[in-house]
Amino acid sequence: MQDLGYAGSASSKNSFEILTTHSMPRVRRRASADSANRFMDNTVASLSILSDRIIYASPEFAAKATSRPVMVLAVCTRDALQLATEQERHIGRILLVAPNVNRSIEARNAGLYTIQLELTNAFSHHLLKHVLKGRQVVDLSELADDLVIGTAEAALGQPQDCERMRAGSEQILSALFPLAERAQAIDARVDAVASWLSTHVPVRTNPPQLARDCGLSESRLAHLFASATGSSIREYLLWVKMRKAAERFCAGSTLTEIAHDTGFSDLAHLSRTFKRYFGLTPSFLSNPANVRVQIGN
Repeated sequence: MQDLGYAGSASSKNSFEILTTHSMPRVRRRASADSANRFMDNTVASLSILSDRIIYASPEFAAKATSRPVMVLAVCTRDALQLATEQERHIGRILLVAPNVNRSIEARNAGLYTIQLELTNAFSHHLLKHVLKGRQVVDLSELADDLVIGTAEAALGQPQDCERMRAGSEQILSALFPLAERAQAIDARVDAVASWLSTHVPVRTNPPQLARDCGLSESRLAHLFASATGSSIREYLLWVKMRKAAERFCAGSTLTEIAHDTGFSDLAHLSRTFKRYFGLTPSFLSNPANVRVQIGN
């Protein structure tokens, strides 16, 4: 049997329908009404920055075009999410978005829960190759059952620490993509480069040195990295910088300090890049009345 990587029907795995704003997705295993009604109003958004993923949960969310070199799984607990790329428009309860896709999002009072997955691990590599398969967005709304919706909804309720947020995200990912848990590890040289960039966070990449350290030519390393992660080395480093900027800002560092240490020309450049990646401004994150931020492993 062909390994397609997620728990949908054979026909749905090979089909791709772009929905209009006048149509709503059918959900074969719809979450119960009781589950949807348990959503808590007036909930503060939460942002959990973990070592291999970022989890954001908010009662509602809307953002103009953003793009980032990570894979994003978006789950809506109450209503459908509207997502528009430069070529397509999608409406669904569960959408998987490929890295570096420029898109706008609207989830008005929909209960939005997103997992932004780092691309330098076997799980993400499997989704990239066997679920997305070159597509920008895949609609998984037919898999919106009580487990997935209920787990996402719980993150929108009472505050959860990083350990519980990670456990909840693992439950959702395992339910949607059971085959991905058996995925083989990515190329060790790609992993080494990603780990070095994440640890050292250089101001800029040095492709010749990275290639020499891996025993490869620059072109071969660039091809391997892009094939495994769907992103260039330069794009990945910029994402690492944005993650670090979010962590440091939430830990009390000033934007001036962060801009200087990460090589941004000025505060405006850092703020623009931050908003382009996250759809949120640093000032929004700094206000506990808007979002509850935590950093963990």
